[in-house]
Amino acid sequence: MIKIILSFFMLCSVAYADRDGGPYIGVGYGISKYSNDGLYDTLYEDTSEALTLYGGAYINKHLSVELGYVSFDAKNYADGYVVDENKTLGFGVISVSTLAHYPFFDDSLDVYIRFGVGEMSLSGLEKSGFVMQYGLGVGVRIDETLSIKMAYDLYRFNYDDESDASNIVGYKMEIDYIYSAIEVQF
Repeated sequence: MIKIILSFFMLCSVAYADRDGGPYIGVGYGISKYSNDGLYDTLYEDTSEALTLYGGAYINKHLSVELGYVSFDAKNYADGYVVDENKTLGFGVISVSTLAHYPFFDDSLDVYIRFGVGEMSLSGLEKSGFVMQYGLGVGVRIDETLSIKMAYDLYRFNYDDESDASNIVGYKMEIDYIYSAIEVQF
């Protein structure tokens, strides 16, 4: 008898989690700021517009996983971070992240934190490498399928300058990114 009762509660739990879950896609646009840790003496332009595309799935109303792409030179490569008159840097990130959600007001307001990893391509430095992603945000649900989000993400990555083989110097770089997004859940 106890197994039947536990099975019933387990079935109800799974059904509840499934009702709050589901896939979603989103697009966002914002402003980013690049910190080079002293690799360049001065940056003529350390801010850039950025575009975000992402898709994911809600496991339940408290947890989701997401695959995303961010272009930190949203208009084109020439609009990235300007090092000097002859050099512009453009960054792109493909990442996988986990989001922990805390919904309020019958799921109409969603506060979340993000932790992720990915690969960053560095056009202009001709490198790619590992990146850590941290973030937080808030979403407002307009209806059952549509949400609007405001978010802040921090991307941290290392760059080893190998221009002098006898003296390889490592730099800890960051990109701060604040953006708004529209998200559709299926």
